[in-house]
Amino acid sequence: MSNGSKFFSVLVVGDNQQELLSEYSISKKVPQYVKYTYLDASKYQERAIKVLQKLLDDSDKIGIPKDTRDVLCERMKTLEKMSSFEYYKELTDGMYYDENGNAMSSENPNGKWSTCHIGRNFSLPFRLIDGNESYTAKVENVDWDFMCNSKAPIYEAAWELVMDGREPTNDQERQILSSMGDKTEYFKRFNTKEEYVSYNSSYWNYAYLDLNGWKDLDSDSVPKGNEKSWVNNFYETFIKPLPSGTTISIYECSLMK
Repeated sequence: MSNGSKFFSVLVVGDNQQELLSEYSISKKVPQYVKYTYLDASKYQERAIKVLQKLLDDSDKIGIPKDTRDVLCERMKTLEKMSSFEYYKELTDGMYYDENGNAMSSENPNGKWSTCHIGRNFSLPFRLIDGNESYTAKVENVDWDFMCNSKAPIYEAAWELVMDGREPTNDQERQILSSMGDKTEYFKRFNTKEEYVSYNSSYWNYAYLDLNGWKDLDSDSVPKGNEKSWVNNFYETFIKPLPSGTTISIYECSLMK
């Protein structure tokens, strides 16, 4: 990601949310370290070309608009024309160099966010067993059946209307067909109705943070192309094992580049 912003939600486990989150702020300063090694300049360039080529190869599958694809193609041409030294200078622009030409940094290498606050704007709060809503709760007080299953009937109907060609029977179904009828390419990402419903009705957050550290959808532990597993298994993996009395909170973060 470059020259843009990323917004995401984080499920934070524990009563010391701010302490846990502070370790992953990009503004946290650390002792200077070598971030980019001059002798690896060609490797950095090759990696950038490989990532961009993968993005272009998958552009139809992931729905990249034509104008964006055109921009990416131009960027690819620029990368391929650059020498490894030129790319290294671009990559490390504004950084301090040591005597060997290595680019130094005091930025937090574990930085994940530039702004972060308790949920209020784009994330959905917990629905509690007593019917109230909150962005912080004890895990046993959350109505997990509602959080994980309440939207399933809507997505079941959407699949039947769009993919099976069933005629709508009420105003809600007509509205669903009107808003989703032209999104067949999205539906085709799923092999079955059950897979589609499970993915879209599951409760999940982009990231999970507890005393053991930060995990997120883009981490190395989640194989590329296996993002569905993160979404579908988020409750079973992260929430279900939590003991009664555990405090959980939803935070909204952004990462500015």
